[in-house]
Amino acid sequence: MRIFRSLSAACVILLISQIASASAFVRGAYYRLGDDDPGAVAGSIGNDPTKDSFADKLDLTRFGTPQYTSNVPPNGPSPNKLAMSFSNNDQHQPFAYYGRSTSLDMSQQGYALEAWVKAPPAPIDPGGGELIAYNGDPFANGFGFFRDGDTGTYEFKSIFFGVNLGPATDNAWHHLAYVRSFNDASYYFDGKLVKETTTDPTPLTATDGFWIGGKTFPTGPGYVFNGSIDEVRYQTFNPLAAGAFDPTSFLISVPEPGFIAVFLSMIPMLRARRRDSSLPARAPR
Repeated sequence: MRIFRSLSAACVILLISQIASASAFVRGAYYRLGDDDPGAVAGSIGNDPTKDSFADKLDLTRFGTPQYTSNVPPNGPSPNKLAMSFSNNDQHQPFAYYGRSTSLDMSQQGYALEAWVKAPPAPIDPGGGELIAYNGDPFANGFGFFRDGDTGTYEFKSIFFGVNLGPATDNAWHHLAYVRSFNDASYYFDGKLVKETTTDPTPLTATDGFWIGGKTFPTGPGYVFNGSIDEVRYQTFNPLAAGAFDPTSFLISVPEPGFIAVFLSMIPMLRARRRDSSLPARAPR
């Protein structure tokens, strides 16, 4: 019975969290990089475009030859069968990345960006920055995630500053996340809070597109990334509608709706079992 009560409480909390997050959510884009692309199979060149799984359908155009891979984050969302592999070098040949010319909306007082990333071990090109996911123009506005060649780390960057999130040289999958709610900024690495502050400058409103794995500049491809990326998700939300919430409410993967339905369907059976006089109310001591 204690297990039942604990499970009930957990599901109630989960449902409340889902409702609060859903009511606060405004718009965004979710790039699963394979799982929602029609006909995608491991080893083939990525679709053009790769699909946005959210309602606005802000799909990304393919540049070069990114490829689907079955090597996916072991602790990522489920089900998840495919990620995207980007094989780039300093000469941008063969280059591979995705992008769109219009940036994602930053008009709300709350927004969150997250991505899964896996990069080969060192050496990294000294001084070379590798773009993972960026909303805007890295030289002028917006924000996003980079692999830094000088420090061998993953970083959050805007034109004003950078925040070191964690090591980027171990050939393992890592989860990067950034949440801003009014002036409160939170940075996460593999689900752990790295930094929370109210003094970091607010990123300037993004222009010049949204990019994954590299970016198109007037001179050609730049900041191209070598490695794999998966489950890039950007969400804007209304902090007032969210009320008192943990910033990770917009990042945590939740059980599939089917799980909730199955649990709710079990409640009458569990209650009937509890009332059955042939069963002891408590385990014998």
